[in-house]
Amino acid sequence: MGPREVIANLNKRVRLPDGYEGRFTGATIRKRDSGEVFYQAELQDLTALRSVRICKLEDMEVVE
Repeated sequence: MGPREVIANLNKRVRLPDGYEGRFTGATIRKRDSGEVFYQAELQDLTALRSVRICKLEDMEVVE
């Protein structure tokens, strides 16, 4: 998933390459000391609702 698809996919179920599935609840833009910009996604666990997982935005795929 790219940065342009963030708003359209908020609160949808997503899957990571390791098989983990969660609800996409937010995205963060970060900048390294080198000036490189990267994006992180926040996924809410589907069973433990107070638990989140942070991952690379590009690693996610929407589950239909």
